[in-house]
Amino acid sequence: MNVTATERYDLVIRGARVIDTAQDLDAPADIGIRDGRIAAVGRLPGASDHALEATGLIASPGWIDLHAHVAYKLGRTSIHPDQDAGIARGVTTVVDAGSCGAAMYEALSTYVIRGAATRVLAFLNISLHTGLAPRHGRWENFDQKQTIDMVERHPGEIIGVKVLASRTHCGALALTPVKLAVQAARLSGAPVMCHIGNAPPVIQDVLALLGAGDIVTHCWHGKPGGLLDRRGRPIPEARAAADRGVLFDIGHGSQSFSFQTARRAMEAGLPFHTISTDLHARNLAGPVYDMATTMAKFLHLGCPLRQVIAAATLAPAGALGLEREIGTLRPGTAADVTLCKLREGPIRVTDSEGRSEEARRALDVVHTVRGGRIVFSAHPVA
Repeated sequence: MNVTATERYDLVIRGARVIDTAQDLDAPADIGIRDGRIAAVGRLPGASDHALEATGLIASPGWIDLHAHVAYKLGRTSIHPDQDAGIARGVTTVVDAGSCGAAMYEALSTYVIRGAATRVLAFLNISLHTGLAPRHGRWENFDQKQTIDMVERHPGEIIGVKVLASRTHCGALALTPVKLAVQAARLSGAPVMCHIGNAPPVIQDVLALLGAGDIVTHCWHGKPGGLLDRRGRPIPEARAAADRGVLFDIGHGSQSFSFQTARRAMEAGLPFHTISTDLHARNLAGPVYDMATTMAKFLHLGCPLRQVIAAATLAPAGALGLEREIGTLRPGTAADVTLCKLREGPIRVTDSEGRSEEARRALDVVHTVRGGRIVFSAHPVA
């Protein structure tokens, strides 16, 4: 924790419980912001142009949703990056997880990413033409040169290649789209985000293609042929993938998160690394709702608050290769801050299989600070 002499700040967030796992910090503190960057964290007696009273709130690095669909008006199920998925929900960075392939990506970049108040990054779908649904099952959907060129044309914006490894999306091509995604990612120096679902392709073959830094999303779905065997035990290939640095992302979604699978995986010691929503128009009104509700489900499952916050801040920042810029409140990093209240329940939470349970704690977003500015407040700020 940094304690500074009297200085002047553009904004001081005063008296919050500051949780920043990158600094092993969980204590009451002030956060001083200057020129859109974190200037200091500690007891800050300095003057400021504006102070935000945050006593009784939790202040964390801005939440990062590693998997959502925000190609607003470009796809039937995509949602607004600010109002539905981003700053109005406490999320300062949202990653569009493959809503567009190379044929449509320039529209996403021009009309969504550049106009959003939320920081929006993207995985590029390995299929050139995603259309109304991102299916891979036709050979004409693939052109490695176009995909690789598009990744290289948007450094810092496209952060990887997305592939959907399931019968629904791959059809008779089975494992081929995964192989093409891995090839395109390796040649462009980017990671793969791999959706797992119903076989084929079988999960063992999919995992064998993935390496350190690649991401398996929907890791705790309840469908047959996932990371757990029919007795609820992790398959050996899942542990081997985790050991070599493959990251497991929640990607809740409409059909991809099961309380039963989560409990079995946790009991067996199988890790998850990042909490994400897979928000889109079909689950915005439930069962997903938003990042705060998804995080609350992990509090309900028994995860400590600091772990839940880390899985929504530091861990996804690391997965994006941006841990020196976001996901932390270290001085010099982007002044993205989520302020929320930990509310005692009971509340009803529901998984993707329709199972509802009574949780005891919820997270209510109160303020969102993006680039040093208060961009959302649940109530007026004086």
